[in-house]
Amino acid sequence: MKRNSVPTIIFLIASYLAVGILTGIVGGWLLNRDLNIVITLILLSVIFIGFTDLTNLIMFPIAKRTMAKGIKANNFGKTTALFSRGTHRIKSMLCIDEETGRVAYTSALSPFKFQMAESKELSKVRTGYERAPLGGTRYVFFEFYYGNNRIRIPTLATARLVYFVESRQVRDALAAGENFGNLILKFNPKARLTADKINNREMPFIKIGIPATIFAGVSIFVAVIAMCSEVFISSFEGWKDNLLSNGLFAFVTVFIASALSVTGLVLGIKGLKAAAADGPVRGLGFSRAATVMSSIVIIVLLLTFALFIFA
Repeated sequence: MKRNSVPTIIFLIASYLAVGILTGIVGGWLLNRDLNIVITLILLSVIFIGFTDLTNLIMFPIAKRTMAKGIKANNFGKTTALFSRGTHRIKSMLCIDEETGRVAYTSALSPFKFQMAESKELSKVRTGYERAPLGGTRYVFFEFYYGNNRIRIPTLATARLVYFVESRQVRDALAAGENFGNLILKFNPKARLTADKINNREMPFIKIGIPATIFAGVSIFVAVIAMCSEVFISSFEGWKDNLLSNGLFAFVTVFIASALSVTGLVLGIKGLKAAAADGPVRGLGFSRAATVMSSIVIIVLLLTFALFIFA
């Protein structure tokens, strides 16, 4: 089971770029042709800042239809579903056949593929939360492992708001995960983590994914600054008469963002390779996130910079 499909991600990036560029050209033609590049860069910045929410809006309904068709085609009986819930997070869903223990999975970043496994093939089933300051939490999740792949469904995830662990919101989120987990354990009692494995002490942690994610995250902020500077600089008439001097700030920020994102990509790929060699590990999500984020930043940076120079 995999949350992300590389062809789907490439398709989305290409589609968003095409929509942003075409809309910018049309908007500039209708308003002022001199504003083509400004409008295009602003649209592309907005689209990619809202990449997660826009992808959920477009692709998750497809993922739900794929799930419904897959359940019908595979003759699922009575089913229980678990939907991911959270702010600015890619949506996904799980369904389990309560009669056979078969578990199905779809995601907004892999919306066309119905992924299915038997409960007996799953391990390390658990529900938990990440601690926030003052003993609260912003993130509650349900997860299991299918081979070396961890499937995690956030049942509560907020950007800033922190809930007390004893609050109704957290208790409901934990209960949703526990209910689904108990259905898996009904068919595979050995899938639960034992007391000495609750913190996954027996699994190595791939640390390289953490700096990879930091580099990738910082590159996003620098890339946004670079694109905003491109918009600002290109709004001045005759700025290309002295391209190097007038566009110096944009050149520098694009270079910094590119260096950060390439570093995040390289480290992320190293983490994925290490995970493939070491078997089940913790921290794989950091490497995956860094690889995806860095790839998106590099593509968007190169295209918007080319548009900034040559348009």
